[in-house]
Amino acid sequence: MTSSSRCLTLACLLAVVGQPSIAPAELRPQHIAILANATNADSLAVARHYAAQRNIPSEHIIPLALPFRDTISRQEYEDLVVMPLRRALENRTLHSSVRVIVTTYGVPLRVEAPHLSEEEHRRLAEAQQLVKTSRTKLEHLKQQFEQLVPESSRRQSTSPFPAQDILEAARTVALISQVDWTWRTALDQLRQQQGPTSERPAQELLVLTQQYGGWGIMLQKRTGSEPPDTPQAAARRALLDRSSALWTGLGLHSITSHRPLLYRWAERLFGVRGVLELASAEVDRLTYTYADASLDSELSLLWWDRDLYPVAWRWDNPLFQDHAASSDQLPILMVSRLDAPTPELAKGLVDRALQAERTGLNGSVYFDARGLQPDGAIDTYGHYDHSLREAAALVKEKSSYNVVLDVSEATMTAVPNVALYIGWYKLRAYEDVFSFSPGAIGYHMASAESLTVHDRGERGWCKNALERGITATLGSVGEPYLDAFPEPARFTALLLSGKYSLAEVYYLTSRTISWRMVLFGDPLYNPMKGHSPMPLSTSPPVAPSDRRLGDPVAQRLRAQDLMRDRQKRLISLLQQAEQRLTVQPTSPAQQEAP
Repeated sequence: MTSSSRCLTLACLLAVVGQPSIAPAELRPQHIAILANATNADSLAVARHYAAQRNIPSEHIIPLALPFRDTISRQEYEDLVVMPLRRALENRTLHSSVRVIVTTYGVPLRVEAPHLSEEEHRRLAEAQQLVKTSRTKLEHLKQQFEQLVPESSRRQSTSPFPAQDILEAARTVALISQVDWTWRTALDQLRQQQGPTSERPAQELLVLTQQYGGWGIMLQKRTGSEPPDTPQAAARRALLDRSSALWTGLGLHSITSHRPLLYRWAERLFGVRGVLELASAEVDRLTYTYADASLDSELSLLWWDRDLYPVAWRWDNPLFQDHAASSDQLPILMVSRLDAPTPELAKGLVDRALQAERTGLNGSVYFDARGLQPDGAIDTYGHYDHSLREAAALVKEKSSYNVVLDVSEATMTAVPNVALYIGWYKLRAYEDVFSFSPGAIGYHMASAESLTVHDRGERGWCKNALERGITATLGSVGEPYLDAFPEPARFTALLLSGKYSLAEVYYLTSRTISWRMVLFGDPLYNPMKGHSPMPLSTSPPVAPSDRRLGDPVAQRLRAQDLMRDRQKRLISLLQQAEQRLTVQPTSPAQQEAP
């Protein structure tokens, strides 16, 4: 879901300058902070039990007065969780050492989407209208580009969207890709033509090109639209060079002032496509349909202020093993939950983890697949089903575990002595066919399997597996889309390697945060450490605990300063350029250089 644009891209992550320190290479008790509900005795008891069993200092238990219910509002989350938790970590000088937050029984499970203010409603309506008009203009430009090329050269079909491409920015990327292909085809065709008959189409193409991509696209050498050494070209290129980096990621943050100026110059510099990209990013940032999340997943961004990341959708997880480590980014915390239908069961997550670490994780390994074959790069279901089969082959080849792989659509009828289980079958309809060994880990890839772990009538996987003795699991508090789950082969390989704790395995294999997923279990749990771990086939990824960690308080302040400074510098450049305009243009084709 990243834009192909050179200048306005949704995928840009905010980088802040910091001076991080070297962290130890193993997750340790002193890296843990335990969040408890101060108004609930059972929550405090679970927190104290965990601290005692794992030798976590008592000052790492942070009791906050929280409502005893599954769901809280976004305002309650910010007022009752984020701000007091930050203060507690700072006051106890834990902010530069804590890498993991453990939520406990009694801490709310979900955070509702924010509510738009009147001003945000106004900005959203404006951005939605700009998206509508810009998309119509681009569709018309596409038709005009097509008229300049032979019908035989036109693209006949386009690839469908994956189901989870629900963002305006994703639809914008797809449309721009189509228009860009048509424009490039027209440009190549006309460059091959010779003679006076090609002069008029060439002039028409130049006008359309400027409407499409603004000065930025007109200054590309391959368009042949303007000599690179003219004063006009030099002035335009200078403005582009000075401002391009400042446009990057602009729509990810609140644009509260000078919006007409910014949109006016987005069109001058980047054409209709630039307006559409900026407006699409604004729409996605302000559309809160998908802005609810698990409290735990949102807590990964504890040190990130709300205006530093888009809460309206899921956020790429920087700790995911495919992402390069960044030493100058605000910290991402790992979060795991000690929660279950009863406080005693929540405590048992710790006790059984310690037992398995002492004796080893015994039992059989189960993978419940469906026999699906991948059908193209965007077939997530086929890809994940194939990953289940890969995981089974991996464990069978590299370990002594008894491996059971089921590839039929029907549900397994008996799953005894489970050490590890990953699969999918009925949606929100747990079947009582599992018996879990001490230390058992497992997850079921289906939607909303963790709506609650306390309601008696809950049919989802997480509540029922926790009630029946599983030691670690994960699930979602709403529709997460399949790719939010760890891929089975990745998760299995890292878990059984013995190189990472449970929390590290989860964060290395989870693509998203600020989303609907939640991990249950002791984050320090490492069942294979010292117990015949399974060798990795490839080089081990950098552990989250081995990444550099700085001062999040200072980094957050620098991030805010950087964001404000970028917008301020961009606005200043555009105001200066506007003052130098001697002619107010009435259309993109009439625009003159400052």
